[in-house]
Amino acid sequence: MPQVSNDGVKISYEVAGEGRPLILLHGWVCDRSWWTKPGHTDDLRRDHRVINVDLRGHGDSDKPHDPSAYGIELATSDVLAVADAEGIDRFAIWGHSYGGWIAWMTAYSVPDRVAAIISGGSWDPRPGTNEEWKEFDDGWLEAIRRGGMQGLLDVIEEEEGEAFSSEYPPWAQAVILRADPEAALASQLAEAWEQGITALEVFPIPTLLIAGEREDKDDEAAVVAGMLPNGESLRLPGLGHAGAAIASELTVPTARGFLDRWFV
Repeated sequence: MPQVSNDGVKISYEVAGEGRPLILLHGWVCDRSWWTKPGHTDDLRRDHRVINVDLRGHGDSDKPHDPSAYGIELATSDVLAVADAEGIDRFAIWGHSYGGWIAWMTAYSVPDRVAAIISGGSWDPRPGTNEEWKEFDDGWLEAIRRGGMQGLLDVIEEEEGEAFSSEYPPWAQAVILRADPEAALASQLAEAWEQGITALEVFPIPTLLIAGEREDKDDEAAVVAGMLPNGESLRLPGLGHAGAAIASELTVPTARGFLDRWFV
């Protein structure tokens, strides 16, 4: 498995297929199997060079426990370090949730290198608020402090109710349970919520936003897409945050068409 060292942190990734480079970034407390298990990688590798990354703190990459190792600048530099190691000058990025945020910020920092981004479960890159951070901290992060990764999974199951088993199949639950709780806590920084992109009307990178109906009840993804010069959105009926991430049969055809239009 290829690896690259960035600022002393080992980043692991996989490469499959040939064609236009597409970097995949998974969500928080997940790993690159969230792209392989549901079939994204097998489908996309037919016409893309797919680079599937384990973000720092996750999967087979190093897992620092110091919060200073998880600034957004370091996360975006990891993406660029992988691209440089593979000799890739220009690429597209598809990220989900935490990975979607990194996709946004990578495109914002190096717009000349990013041809297009797809962001699922992270459709608004504008700076967050202290109230939003407190809600997240009091909920999911406190669950990890109390009960480790099982504590987090218990909270998610309570929130999802009857949809839990379909949103988080056994393999997805197993990924979360084997995550490093200290790295999970360290990777969530309050100040990261204060960073973001404010002038969406001049954001130059073509962007596809994907959201499940249950996670985005007011269709805010479509609103944000409308603010962007080249924004598009895909709404997935009946699905939540995780369900939308793993529904490759619903998302890959739209993503491929989007990339065919913008990454030439």
